[in-house]
Amino acid sequence: MALNHNLTCHVSYSVPSVPGALLLIALALALVACQVPDSADENQRMFVAVELPPLTSDRASTGGISFTDFDGDGDTDLFVTNGYDVSSPNPAPQANRLYENSQGSYEARAVDGLTDLNGFSSGSAWADYDNDGTLDTFIANQRDQANVMLFQETTEDGATRFVSHSTDTLTNDKGWSYSVAAADADNDGFVDIYVSNGGLSHQGVNFLYRNIEGRQLIRVRDTDPVTSAHASGGASWSDYDGDGDQDLVVANRPTAEMDGFKLSLFRNDGDLNFRRMDGDALPVDATFPMSVAWGDVDNDGDQDLYAGSLYGMANSLYQNQGDGTFEIMDGGRATSDGSSSYAVAFGDLDNDADLDLVVANWGGTSDIYLNDGTGFFDQVESAVFERSIHYAASVALGDYDSDGDLDILIGNWPNQPGKGEENVLIENRFADGNWLKVALEGVSSNRSAIGARITVEYTKDGMTRSQTREVSTHSGWRSQGELTQHVGLGNVTKISRVVINWPSGHEQTVVEPEINRVLNVREGG
Repeated sequence: MALNHNLTCHVSYSVPSVPGALLLIALALALVACQVPDSADENQRMFVAVELPPLTSDRASTGGISFTDFDGDGDTDLFVTNGYDVSSPNPAPQANRLYENSQGSYEARAVDGLTDLNGFSSGSAWADYDNDGTLDTFIANQRDQANVMLFQETTEDGATRFVSHSTDTLTNDKGWSYSVAAADADNDGFVDIYVSNGGLSHQGVNFLYRNIEGRQLIRVRDTDPVTSAHASGGASWSDYDGDGDQDLVVANRPTAEMDGFKLSLFRNDGDLNFRRMDGDALPVDATFPMSVAWGDVDNDGDQDLYAGSLYGMANSLYQNQGDGTFEIMDGGRATSDGSSSYAVAFGDLDNDADLDLVVANWGGTSDIYLNDGTGFFDQVESAVFERSIHYAASVALGDYDSDGDLDILIGNWPNQPGKGEENVLIENRFADGNWLKVALEGVSSNRSAIGARITVEYTKDGMTRSQTREVSTHSGWRSQGELTQHVGLGNVTKISRVVINWPSGHEQTVVEPEINRVLNVREGG
């Protein structure tokens, strides 16, 4: 059953010159009528598709979307990687697009070296790869086109440009790259890169690159995530076992040689020494998985895992047991509805102090699921999904209008008339709870603080409670949410403390920060 949240009925009436009994009857009838609200109308008010040209009017085959503050001015910009017209027998590459946020509106921004770089692009990962204080990007390309690393620079006249730092390794490493996930996997203070190659002809050739002091990328060839991988879709890093380094989960696509392949979970034992753990720590459940996302859905302090599957197979939710193992959870509608879930993303959409879920489905409507606080989800039916978003390939969450709640962007792949060629920006008008945002700057850790764990502690109903977030470049498939972490607080009005566990191993505490604000924290500051 879909959720209907506390709807308010306002009755307007005038008092005619009638006996009191008749007036009471009339009022009673009016109140009875209000007992059955128009749920479709209410849900329309909860999540609203907004028109923000050129973002929502540009026609392209959107491969991936990344919410990113590329210019460092504190608001949420957007980078869209575009692929190619799938209806064309001889597809040509399409230009990627950068949309700069200007007070809650988006303007197309031309930037040398970035928006003039056409490609068969799939996804991107934004981070400060050279630790110089500006965000760079790695772009994954399909159709045997080389991937590319772009570093952001400022020219002598103050203009922004992006410069290719693609080494011979990158230039020669060609595949059918679906997704890119970045993290400091070796804890040396620089963000490394994992690329999933999903083309069936490229199975087993996923790429792992070690970032050498922001100067060059060296391909790592002799570690489990690249030697035992298959034709892969989404991948995502997280310190699931809490030992201080970034582990990796990869969603593998089926091939003729695989009978509905599963997830691959790789435990990082340090210095890029990985052990494959699926079937042992992670139960083999997800069939034909395509997208993955980490999040603490039960607020117990560790990272749980959600996997979106193809071909109508049910999606899967795995509960982290806190001992390095997982158990399959009953996630309610979020694990019982079958579709082709190409992209998934966690975020507290209603600001009620738990992580909710957005699932972008290919060939059907996408879904919003609200968490009851235990990791059990129910669906919100919203008229917003009646729009043409039936070929969704990516989803990202970010507060584009800076009002303290998470909005939703869904990207559509096929550039074909009548088949979902528009990207859809969904404004959140539902959340009314308090919140906190945390923006981190690493010093000993990588500058973007990728992999940092944030714990927000407070008292509610006489009990100490907490929520955990982990800074990541990747969610779902070909998507990236904003690096600034959002935490919903519900009716909580005071935070006891915020604890940051940096990738360097340093722990830092901020006592009683203000709510409904952005908390900026510099490592060691």
